[in-house]
This record gives sequence, structure tokens and C-alpha cells, in this order.
Amino acid sequence: MDISTWLISLGVVAIAGFTRGFSGFGSGLILAPALSLLFNPQLVVATILLIDMTAGAGVVPGAVRKTKWQQVLPLVVSAIVMVPVGAHFLALLDPTLLRRIIGGLILGFVLLLLSGKSRYNRPRLVWTWAVGALSGFLTGLAGIGGPPIVLYQMSSRNLAAANRANFIVFFALLQVIALGSYWASGLISVAVGGLFIRLLPAFFLGQLLGQLCFKRVDEALFRRFVMGLLLTVAVLALVA
Repeated sequence: MDISTWLISLGVVAIAGFTRGFSGFGSGLILAPALSLLFNPQLVVATILLIDMTAGAGVVPGAVRKTKWQQVLPLVVSAIVMVPVGAHFLALLDPTLLRRIIGGLILGFVLLLLSGKSRYNRPRLVWTWAVGALSGFLTGLAGIGGPPIVLYQMSSRNLAAANRANFIVFFALLQVIALGSYWASGLISVAVGGLFIRLLPAFFLGQLLGQLCFKRVDEALFRRFVMGLLLTVAVLALVA
């Protein structure tokens, strides 16, 4: 890894960590398309999973107490079924095609979020199952199962703290299943471990800063920054 690639990687990982610490989600949305421009996408997706699991372990106990389990459990059950399906496709797809799929998915989700068309009035069980299944498939395929859940939960009447807890617990449960699926598909390797070890400190630093700034940073301004960043890396992943 040359020095420029190394510095860009650390910067991207630190920003993703800050986003995760501030909002409880979003790190994979930044890391998947950005790092796939620098490394093999299969390597990136498996590394993101390990980073997310390690970095999120410390906040899970506190989130469990605030989780709305009646909302989370149906999502988890439907998602678990689809994670191995997504992991199977991850192992088979051409890296360039996979990078463009990742970019296209994230671009679509960001545009949907910006349009405001994701709002709903009452959560229906059939939609809950469908959203959970889609999130599980995308987690297995590209490590980006967050957008369907985020759009669904943020359209509810929950307070921000409750949504944040739901995100953390949902993804923690899903990542355990994804790790087993990746292992079974041969996606966990020495190269994944090496990249994980090199990038983890930058993620931890960014996450710590994000947690400290949770009540100090203007949320609207930060949201615009993250949306702009996601749009940029999604377009780059599509055209590069």
C-alpha cells in the first residue's frame, strides 16, 4: 500500500467512524464505496464487517436498555434469513461489477432520503418484514444493510435516542450472522485481517470524536455534509 492510498484510507475511515459515533449508523455507507475504489470490494466488505463489529461492541449494552424490541425483532428475524443469500452473491460477483452495484445502491438510497419519499404513516408488519429482508440481503452482499432500516426507522415517530438504540442493536445482531456467512463463503482471510488491523485505530478515533460531539454539533449541518459525501463516493464508485 503506497503512502497516498494509506492516507486516503485513514481519512475515509476516520470520517466513517465519526459518523458512526455521532448517529449510530452510516459508517458502512461511507466505507463500502470509498474503500472499494482503493481495494478489492470483497476484501473491503469483509473488513467493514469486522470494523463495525469491534467498534460497536462497547455501545451495545447501553443501547439494549433503550431498544424498542417490538420494532427490532421482526426486522431481525426477516433479515437473518437473507444474509447468507447476499453473502453467496458477494463471493461470486466480479469486483468491478460489485463496486458499481454498491455505488448505485447508495446513490439510490441517498436520493430517496433527500426526496422525502420514504415517509410512512403507520408501520405495517408486511413492510417491516420486507425492509428487514432487504437489509439482510444487502448486509450479506455489500455490508450496507443500513439504508432500508434507517429510512424506515427515521420515518417513524421515535425520538432520536430510540432510533439510535434500535440501529445499534439491529446491526449488532445482524453482523454476527454475517460473520458466519462470510466465513462459510471463504471471504474471511489473512488479507482481511491485515487491513482490519491497520484501519481500526483511525475508526476508533473518529468514533470517539463523534460520540463526544453528539450533543454539540449542529445536526442539520452534519446531515448535509454526510449526504454530500455519500453522493460523491457513490458517483465515483459508479464511474471509476
